Amino acid sequence: MKNTRYSKEDFNQEPKRFYKKGWFKIVLTVVILILIGGGVFAYKTGYVLNKISNYDSSGLKSLFNLVGGGEEVQKDENGRINLALLGMRGENIPGGGLLADTIMIISIKPDEHKAAIISVPRDLYVKMPGTENRMKINAVHHIGEQKGVGQGLKAMEEVLSEVTGLDIQYSASLNFVGFKQLIDAVGGIDVYLEAPFYETNQFVQGKECGVEFTLPAGNNHLDGETALCYARARENTSDFDRSKRQQVMLMALKDKLISMGTLSDFSKINSILNAIGDNVRTDLASGEMKNFFEEYSAMKDAELYRRVLENSSEGYLLVPEDAPKGAGYILIPRAGWDNYSEIHKMSEEIFTIAPQSDINPIKQYTRPKTQTTVDDKKTETKKDKKAVTEDKDEEDDEKK
Repeated sequence: MKNTRYSKEDFNQEPKRFYKKGWFKIVLTVVILILIGGGVFAYKTGYVLNKISNYDSSGLKSLFNLVGGGEEVQKDENGRINLALLGMRGENIPGGGLLADTIMIISIKPDEHKAAIISVPRDLYVKMPGTENRMKINAVHHIGEQKGVGQGLKAMEEVLSEVTGLDIQYSASLNFVGFKQLIDAVGGIDVYLEAPFYETNQFVQGKECGVEFTLPAGNNHLDGETALCYARARENTSDFDRSKRQQVMLMALKDKLISMGTLSDFSKINSILNAIGDNVRTDLASGEMKNFFEEYSAMKDAELYRRVLENSSEGYLLVPEDAPKGAGYILIPRAGWDNYSEIHKMSEEIFTIAPQSDINPIKQYTRPKTQTTVDDKKTETKKDKKAVTEDKDEEDDEKK
């Protein structure tokens, strides 16, 4: 056997601690970076959700709600979650910044994997909750917000519950900037058109959307700016058709938001948080937002039911012959003033009744004539007159 000689120093030398070894330092550095990155992302998430939510009082509360699972999502007696979704220009923007010109009710029934979208036209004439004052439903949010932040959402929940008979547990609002940024954050959305789309009048005076906004037939990939123009256009078609197009776009956006490609891309998640933080408001607590999203995204291949309240045999509304002087273009229930019984029945049975036959957007096979100025009385058509009246109504609503 070979004799090995050891020095005194060999016996006195301490074994090298594992935490001093090079490999551990590298691993520890990576772990710390991950924790810091995750912590910053989690804190930012809590901070952003606090900005969005009228319920959470601080970013830390939002974060704790997220980590702890948060509150259970409220459901009605039939197991439905009902959320009012409002679209508007945005606070302090001229032309009716807080008027809710897009009004949808999203109703989901998780246990049956079913979801419904019900669009309510902005010209529906209703009573402001708690008063006898009548106005277009799009003004309810604006007037409610004058009483305090978040009161507009609460007022819209009340009036939409009255109109539909549903228990509207939640609501959220999204402005123009947020819509554009949200579409861009997910990489745009795809819309297929069987015929070209034209809006040759609406944006002329304001020189928006390229003045004359058109889309070709076939597949169209829309970025945020283009999607907003498509969602706003109504003069060459109608406000009802605009609602139908918005439903189609919402479905396309939903598919992008819950796709694995979006949710696994940190840069897109970061962009989404940046977009919604400044431009969305809701009365959902942060934990409820998380649980609502989980309930919705868990419904793989959910059956979707769509309805647009409109002036038609299947739309349950009409233009009253006895409209108040100065009210402008308004709509009321077909069953009579303040009689929402037919709409209640439809809303309750939407998952079982026959679908709306004209739920898809109209097809424009001919290009409408371009009107150079809205005020040109010689060339103004009947539809243009209606559009001018509606624009004036928006200004009047904002002043109320």
